[in-house]
Amino acid sequence: MNSAYPIQFWDSPQIADIGETIEEFLEQLEGPTWIYIPGRDHQRCRVVSTLLHGNEPSGLHAIHQWLLSDEIPATDLYCFIGSPATARATPGFHYRMLPGHRDLNRCFRPPFSDMEGQVAADLLHRISAVNPEAVIDIHNTSGPGPSFAIATNKRIEHRAIAGLFTPRLILTELRLGALMEFDTEPFTITTIECGGAHDPQAHALAWEGFKRFAKTEDLFAESQYIEIDLYSNPVRVELARDYDLAFAYEPVEGVDLILHSDIERYNFNIAASGTKLGWLGPSEMSCLVARDAHGNDHSQHYFEMKDNEILARQNIKLFMVTKNIDIARSDCLFYVVPVDEPGHYEHIDSS
Repeated sequence: MNSAYPIQFWDSPQIADIGETIEEFLEQLEGPTWIYIPGRDHQRCRVVSTLLHGNEPSGLHAIHQWLLSDEIPATDLYCFIGSPATARATPGFHYRMLPGHRDLNRCFRPPFSDMEGQVAADLLHRISAVNPEAVIDIHNTSGPGPSFAIATNKRIEHRAIAGLFTPRLILTELRLGALMEFDTEPFTITTIECGGAHDPQAHALAWEGFKRFAKTEDLFAESQYIEIDLYSNPVRVELARDYDLAFAYEPVEGVDLILHSDIERYNFNIAASGTKLGWLGPSEMSCLVARDAHGNDHSQHYFEMKDNEILARQNIKLFMVTKNIDIARSDCLFYVVPVDEPGHYEHIDSS
């Protein structure tokens, strides 16, 4: 492995060097690492990114399994592992980012002045330099729930890549500094959310999808398209600054927003109009914001307050719901798309 700050480069890892377990593999990674795996076709390449968040291990499991298999991919393959030090921090795969550091997947836009920004800028340079035909960024969801893919535009290639992993694709105009926002011609970047970080099925989904991504000769052949549910223009529901949050089965005195303890069951399920999602404290609805890509707040459009309860104002579908209170406070509570409004949901068959 060659040292090249801020990203390490590892050329053609051998089975004897990577370790038998995921923990042994992780110990070999001195920092953010760019791995080159030669393929059958050296004229084309693909890129896999993962572990941008240290508590999302499914993509790392998939890369480790691939290296142990000693298979040859269809094209040259580059794998980026973003936060090995964060993943190693006791008790292991616990921290999204280390205390005092920025979320790496919010650093893919200027300024690139700190350590995470420099890693992001270096990765963008490497991706541009190899000019891949496709890029995937593998994640786990912050809470339990089904898999889905995310893209920033409706190019047909995103549907093909998403279908290697999942039958659900979200199109978003929200811009947060994530890697997928670098999506540009001639290649695509698709985020894959495999499901919960501790769910063996999420690891299995990452592995099966990774194999298809690595081995398929033509990623964009129409015969490979599957039926897919397409969700467009979600809003990002956040806790407003300086308000308190709790998860409980009943109101908690003095807390601004109390979400129901079973709220994760709405991940990609419909919360019908009138569904109780939790309770509001003395700040009432001011503790909640539901922003679209232009920064407009739609909280009053999707939610209402009755007798200190917060209710769905219309039929909505939630996703990326989390009960991890640190993530819920620092990132977001969940995303929402309306079920009945036109332009937000479409089922596309395989033809």
